[in-house]
Amino acid sequence: MEKKIQTQLETQIEWLNNELEKDKIEVERNKSKFINQIKQLKKEDIVKVNVEKMTLWKRIKKVLLG
Repeated sequence: MEKKIQTQLETQIEWLNNELEKDKIEVERNKSKFINQIKQLKKEDIVKVNVEKMTLWKRIKKVLLG
């Protein structure tokens, strides 16, 4: 009787370890997917870059008018 309980506990522990390993693999896979998605983004998509340069008159007007 004791032997059967021990093997049942062992199988449950083995199952738990297998599930933990599967979860680790899934997390690593998701991390690498996310990293690849981030690598594909361009800086311009994340941060709006103001390409238009202000002329001298526009800068003076901005300083004087606020």
